[in-house]
Amino acid sequence: MSAPLTIGILGAGPVTQAIHLPTLAQMPELWRIGKVMDVNAEVADIVASRCGAQGVTDAASVIEDPSIDVVAICSPHHFHAEQLIAAARAGKRAALVEKPLAVSREQAEEVGRVVAETRMTVLVGTMHWYDPGFRAGLAAWEAEGGSATRIRSAIFVPPNAQFVNAATEEAFPSPPPPAPPAEQPPEFQRERLRATVLGLAIHHAPLLRRFYPQLGTVVEARRHPPFGYSILVRNGDQIAELLAVMPGQWPPSWSFEASNADRRLHVDFGPSYISAGSGRATLSDAQGSRGFSHADNGYAAQWRHLHAVVTRGVPLDTPFDVAVEDLAFALDLADAAAQVMEIVE
Repeated sequence: MSAPLTIGILGAGPVTQAIHLPTLAQMPELWRIGKVMDVNAEVADIVASRCGAQGVTDAASVIEDPSIDVVAICSPHHFHAEQLIAAARAGKRAALVEKPLAVSREQAEEVGRVVAETRMTVLVGTMHWYDPGFRAGLAAWEAEGGSATRIRSAIFVPPNAQFVNAATEEAFPSPPPPAPPAEQPPEFQRERLRATVLGLAIHHAPLLRRFYPQLGTVVEARRHPPFGYSILVRNGDQIAELLAVMPGQWPPSWSFEASNADRRLHVDFGPSYISAGSGRATLSDAQGSRGFSHADNGYAAQWRHLHAVVTRGVPLDTPFDVAVEDLAFALDLADAAAQVMEIVE
């Protein structure tokens, strides 16, 4: 058996601590962590010590290290594009980048040019797309043919810290987000909606596009403070409904549903920070219901897939140009929703 590939992690926040480290610890035959970078030196050292890695505070020391095969980009959104470009130019074999892969079309196009030149493999961490339970339900739906006329994405989650604390002892917990200004002018409200769509709806962009490939018209959009939305989109005879509210005092619920007059595919995903197997997909029709689930969740599935791509030449499940189209869909959705949203005076 070949030696495990070495990962360098950029950003040691709760996603790294509660999601990626526990996931990678389950597959030591595939991966080892060489360096963990964070701008907070204490966080970098504490998190790195948990996985036998070196803590550093400079992204370049990870990206330019020839012993690092793969870079995991878990930094704030606005760093994703520049760090992807740097990793590609440094000759890294692959990168897993948390969503969104960029925050603008211009950034995505620039990343695309560099990725095409260097041929670095890029996997965007849309874990629900890689979820084995969802993928089994999707395969069963597509085996029967036919399109969906109604699609629904619903995200209702309590504060993230509730799940981070259940998964790990967070090193230097992140401070709560600043309170919104007392007066919220229209442009602030629009920007907050855009940011929320790119923070929450982005999780389901690949799923939406599989059933609802063209955005069409945003019929209605409302913002639900502090971080939430209800958006209704129509394209011909297809309707997509997107709902999200966080944080709140309720059990977590991440669900996705596609249906037509004859069938319904419903998926309940588990809490984002908890490794508890895949989502539970149910395909229902006139003959009854079938359920689909798996021991692995989407986080584990995406890391296993990336290893197979890099070491065995397995085709990348989501080619980079498709990932860019997913991002463009989310950006267009965010912009269109912000333009038609109901402004609260």
